[in-house]
Amino acid sequence: MASLHEIIAFTDSYLDTGSIKDYCPQGLQAEGRGEVGKIVSGVSACAALFGEAVKRKADAVLVHHGMFWDSEPRVLKGSLKERVKLLLENDLSLIAYHLPLDRHPVSGNNIQLVKRLGLVDAEPFGDYHGKSIGYAAKTAAPVKIAAFMETVKEKINPAARFHAFGPGEIKSVAICSGAAPELVREAIERRADMFITGEEPEWIYHLAREEKIHYVAAGHHATERFGVMALGEVISEKFGVPVEFVDIPNPI
Repeated sequence: MASLHEIIAFTDSYLDTGSIKDYCPQGLQAEGRGEVGKIVSGVSACAALFGEAVKRKADAVLVHHGMFWDSEPRVLKGSLKERVKLLLENDLSLIAYHLPLDRHPVSGNNIQLVKRLGLVDAEPFGDYHGKSIGYAAKTAAPVKIAAFMETVKEKINPAARFHAFGPGEIKSVAICSGAAPELVREAIERRADMFITGEEPEWIYHLAREEKIHYVAAGHHATERFGVMALGEVISEKFGVPVEFVDIPNPI
């Protein structure tokens, strides 16, 4: 067992949560039992994940996408009421880290994608109010586009969507997980061969085609699994508490 608030204090410090302005609460979002013997982790706070946490006898839930956002109503009704009810009735804590987990240099979503794709020489990329949240990196050697596309499918998401308008060989890749299509412009400025994010808006198609860059929409959910998994390993090692990742399917 470990103290809930010791876990929160450590993780807040580890992720340096005060280093970037976010639009949601970081760390503890709902307080449950004071002692934690098991944590269930997942990408997004949802009733299905909370149900799995109850079934697996967890004391806390660790996620990337929490329940509370500045842009959403602060009224407990509908699905939000049911989620809160699940947490309170089962004395479950909810712990959430958003942008600090995206940008972390060891356990973050984006550096984890760099590692999974076998890229090297990673540098900060993706300006968000003066802070970088992604990474730009290189291939160890030039890779044919078809081969690199297969790697993306194998390592990130078999359903990844490709708008392949760049060069025949991949040498440089810019990455920002989740929904960051606007950062393709920074990738273009930095002359990346490919930009990988989670989602794609309509305007991306023509811009990528005209600027001759490969644009990959590898899935918001799919690109943001690996950070929370890596963070869970850090917490487990530090506190001796098992952290079990539960992948609630989400095709978006």
